[in-house]
Amino acid sequence: MTVPTNTYVSYATEGIKEDVIDVITNISPLDTWFTSNTGSTRAIQSYHEWQTDDLAAAASNAQIEGDDADASAATATTKTGNYTQILRKVFQIADSNEMMDSYGRDSEVNYQKAKHMKELAKDIEYALIVNTASCVGSSGAARTPKGLDGWTSDNCVYGGASFGASPTLSEPILNDALQEIWADGGKPQHVLCGAHQKRQIDGFSTNTRDIAAEARTLVGAVDVFKSSFGVLQIRLHHQINTSLDETVFILGDMDLWKKAWLRPPKTTELAKTGDSRKFMMVTEVTLESRQEKGSGKIDGLATS
Repeated sequence: MTVPTNTYVSYATEGIKEDVIDVITNISPLDTWFTSNTGSTRAIQSYHEWQTDDLAAAASNAQIEGDDADASAATATTKTGNYTQILRKVFQIADSNEMMDSYGRDSEVNYQKAKHMKELAKDIEYALIVNTASCVGSSGAARTPKGLDGWTSDNCVYGGASFGASPTLSEPILNDALQEIWADGGKPQHVLCGAHQKRQIDGFSTNTRDIAAEARTLVGAVDVFKSSFGVLQIRLHHQINTSLDETVFILGDMDLWKKAWLRPPKTTELAKTGDSRKFMMVTEVTLESRQEKGSGKIDGLATS
């Protein structure tokens, strides 16, 4: 079939209006569970310190009647600390761009402010979880704090003699980690993991699934795991999935974790040097682990 001669079709037409919906769609993961569920406190130095202590182990304590009281040796508290990290986002918008009408936003400056603040929040989450060691920094290197991955080394279960190199996560491995944390006085409550490790937990064969018969729903997920050592909320985490998929974090009382802000997030418009506006978002923060024995992790797991 051919088009009649001299039919003026749209392909040749100039000036047709664009068909663009007035919406911007963004489904990039914005997962900041750890930042959102830790308390906040104030830091007054770039090296932020706090103290921890332990009770003596229980022992036989039978005393002779009428005996003199001898003092036992007192033990000092343990002082520990973490360095703050400076995090920054900078964007610059030409003045002409701000004056133009754009789809999906009334102001390019306001849109970029909101977008960059979300990106900064993701970077804070990354620093508080993925960083393994604190660094004092120098004129040529940035300060960094020890994150969750570094603070959970005390109660850490690895693959090895018991389970083999890069073992598949199993219920016995999870229970071994829970037992270590419980034995040190912790109360396991949350599991943070990536997609592969979550699927292993979903497949634990000894699970009894509590499902209402009338729901008529096929359930393949385990979001709550009731163990001998505590009831665990199983939570997927995008950044762990991306950077630490071989690791499962087990957290106890979240009051044991605090964000210490030396500089809370702030947006500043920088000096104008030309036909544009430049904005800087900056914050400085570190992570307090008030008692690392209250949490732990399983590391070195298979990821496929």
